Amino acid sequence: MKKRIIGFMLTGMAILALTGCQNNKKNSSVAKQNGVGQVKKTNHSNTDNGGKFGHNASVSTALWDTSKQDKLDDFFDDWADSMNQEYDKYDGDGQITTAAGEKFPQDFDRVYINNQKVSIAYNPDGKGNADYNVVAIYNHDSDKAPLEGHITYFFSFHDGKPVVLVDETTNGDKVMVKETANQDLINGFNAIAGGQTASMPDKDSDDSNSSADDSSSEDPKLIGVFIGLLKDGDWFKDNLKDGTMYFSDSAGHGKTNGYDCITTGGSPASYYWFKQEGNQVIVKYSDPDHTVSDGVYKTERYTVDRLKSDYYVNSGQKAEVNGYVNKLKSLDDLGD
Repeated sequence: MKKRIIGFMLTGMAILALTGCQNNKKNSSVAKQNGVGQVKKTNHSNTDNGGKFGHNASVSTALWDTSKQDKLDDFFDDWADSMNQEYDKYDGDGQITTAAGEKFPQDFDRVYINNQKVSIAYNPDGKGNADYNVVAIYNHDSDKAPLEGHITYFFSFHDGKPVVLVDETTNGDKVMVKETANQDLINGFNAIAGGQTASMPDKDSDDSNSSADDSSSEDPKLIGVFIGLLKDGDWFKDNLKDGTMYFSDSAGHGKTNGYDCITTGGSPASYYWFKQEGNQVIVKYSDPDHTVSDGVYKTERYTVDRLKSDYYVNSGQKAEVNGYVNKLKSLDDLGD
């Protein structure tokens, strides 16, 4: 009797196994017809929120990646060199601190853009729920301004489009940010975001295309003060205080013909020559590696925007700089 029970049980198990195999074959056939097999294979590496290691997520959703960031770093280095400025880059760890004491990304919750409170966050892939998703932060602290100043750039995406923001706030509870007016940065970021490589334009060939209408020209004396503070602030302010700092719009000749200047009126080495062409300021001065009699000049270029951002941002800076402008004497008075 026991043998028949065992035999019956074995026979039943064989029938069930056979039925299961037939069902598996049938389900497998349906799965292939419906493409079920491909779904699992495609999505196995993705997460529900488009995790950064998902194959499709990195291709279809990320606006920014390490390749684009490398291109931006190279481009921004060239741009900073053209501005004669040094910038620190946020490396994604901790905070980057400005001369005004701001800490980013921590202080993003205090940011206002065009006087409107906005949400802004550091998201290295350019995606996020913030109004502005920042992919890169660069900060320059100036130690030459009458008051401590800084220029901080945020390269971001707003509604999926690249936007370069700039912060020059020096005090107050609000961090007042605006879109930069620097066309080189705008063009460069747009190009890189679009998958291209960006480079700085040739400034020498660009001069003829610079906007030079009179409406954009600054007071030459104001530019002179900026140059004095930039090149040697102590020298400039000490001589201004002593009444021995002069300005001239007609002393240039030869290589400096058409240039304005500030000078103490002594050695030719004390002359800083400059002229504005649109938003560009060209500066010439005797090359310290040559004797003055060699007539060799060093030439540097700055933008009016950069000079203002260093020395002419808030009411305190403007009052001090305007005071310097009023104290500048005319070089014509030197012989009187």
